[in-house]
Amino acid sequence: MNKNSGYRGNNYSQNRNQQRTINKDFYNPYAFVPLTNRVYLLDQQEQEVLSHDMPFQNGHSGTISIDFESLTPFCVCGDGRDHTNMLGRFFVPATSIKGMIRSVFEIITMSNTRNGIANKRYSMRDLRNRSYELKSSNHPQKSGFLIQINGKFYIHECSCEKVTYAEIEEEERVSELKKCNSLTKKYEKLQSPIIEYQDGNFAMWFFSGFMNNKKHEYLFDIPQDFKNLIPLKEPEYKDFIFIHEKENDNASWKFWKSKLKNYRSIEDVKNDKYKGIAPCFFRTKTDEEGKLCVKDLGFSFLYRQPYKKTIHDFLPSAYRQEGIDMAQSVFGYVNRSNALKGRLQFEHSFIENARKEKEQTFILGSPKPTYYPFYLKQDKPGELLTYFDQTCLSGQKRYLVQQNAVEGKETHSKVTKTFVPLSANTKFTAKIHFHNLRDYELGALIAAITFCNQQTSCFHSLGIAKPYGYGKLRVNSWSINMDDDGCQKDFYQEFISVICEKLKFGSERDYLKSISSLFEIASAHYNPQKPVRYPRMNDKEFDTIKNMKLSLKDFSPNK
Repeated sequence: MNKNSGYRGNNYSQNRNQQRTINKDFYNPYAFVPLTNRVYLLDQQEQEVLSHDMPFQNGHSGTISIDFESLTPFCVCGDGRDHTNMLGRFFVPATSIKGMIRSVFEIITMSNTRNGIANKRYSMRDLRNRSYELKSSNHPQKSGFLIQINGKFYIHECSCEKVTYAEIEEEERVSELKKCNSLTKKYEKLQSPIIEYQDGNFAMWFFSGFMNNKKHEYLFDIPQDFKNLIPLKEPEYKDFIFIHEKENDNASWKFWKSKLKNYRSIEDVKNDKYKGIAPCFFRTKTDEEGKLCVKDLGFSFLYRQPYKKTIHDFLPSAYRQEGIDMAQSVFGYVNRSNALKGRLQFEHSFIENARKEKEQTFILGSPKPTYYPFYLKQDKPGELLTYFDQTCLSGQKRYLVQQNAVEGKETHSKVTKTFVPLSANTKFTAKIHFHNLRDYELGALIAAITFCNQQTSCFHSLGIAKPYGYGKLRVNSWSINMDDDGCQKDFYQEFISVICEKLKFGSERDYLKSISSLFEIASAHYNPQKPVRYPRMNDKEFDTIKNMKLSLKDFSPNK
């Protein structure tokens, strides 16, 4: 077997004469309300007086009642397939109503999007992208072993060689190894992934998952000593865990994680005959002190490369300010260093005379934020910006409100969700109890309920399967019962005056224009000739969109 530091080939090939095209006559199920450079943050004096115990001079308490009607079937699932219910009495949970109203409230008050976005570092594995460094010999990844000692992780570099399936089968006396469709099944064919030679040396097979036309795997030589351990520091370890457990459910990491042991010393590793270490590929960097440490790692040669920036780096500068926004001050918040109780209390909304529709089955996977043609602002004609470029997030995501719900035609499987929705024209009343809200805060709540007095043409979204038209809610009417005599005020106009003054909008019209995308998404007034659907995986439309340098603008009513 020829020794080799690693494979340098490019597995991707593209026939330019067979370039795929895509029909743009459909709408993507989600769109974005663009981010501006205006964020409403409370000043220091306003933050200091936030309290449940100290009433504001113009603070109001009372109850808002909202009569909702579903215009399409909807379902807020409990543990099973039915809408949430108590002994057969259906209801909409208070938390669902709260989340629905708050999502609109955050947009109309221009609250800080950063507070609702985890600051994660995503990754990419795109062999066609110029920024994917692992395919280039200028950024060589090395082979090594991941080791845990006293709760800390290290990698020790080793040599490895490329081995064909025929050679592996001859060495291990097994057959049809190449046909195994999972990493686990490949290792199950072996007595052990570790080879112990007669001279006392050890090696370990490094297998990865199934891939068409794959011709080889790797054999990693286990070093006789482990003197040069390279630390995997906490930030890089957290990025690795997020990428392999949250962003992607990585089968290779799941396999090796179950094998890893927490040793007390290198001697314990050797005495255990290396059963609790994991082969991997990795890259290194130097830290602030000039010491070598692990930059990133993975369990295939062309593994997922972490982006250099985190999600918060793609927010406009105004969103990087510290402070409490209006949504936090009214709804409350909890973070690592502080917490504030909200001044709103939502009730469960029980439904009388509920009627169930027939069950529906869909694939309800969540869209991936790493799909940069849609999730990043694309403002350079003829070029697709990625998470390596200087750009910003597309905005705050909302699912398009649709005229009708489609029927689920998927067959039952592990990747589908089956639910039984309640019928269209179901009515229920939601109640919100508010405590000590100032004039403009109560006005903002009313604006969120009514889409800034556009409730006749804009609709809320509730429950699951929103990408397929389920959960379209109309506000039929609303009323407010005050504990004081403040009901004579125009609270909505109080809110408009405050936000225009605070964020320097010239007029109410200018302010409403800045969030017009919200109203467009919630209106359901789209071209009826265009179906609403995701790009199709089977037709490789996601890849084609990248190849053609298209963006969400090509598949959205928001231009």
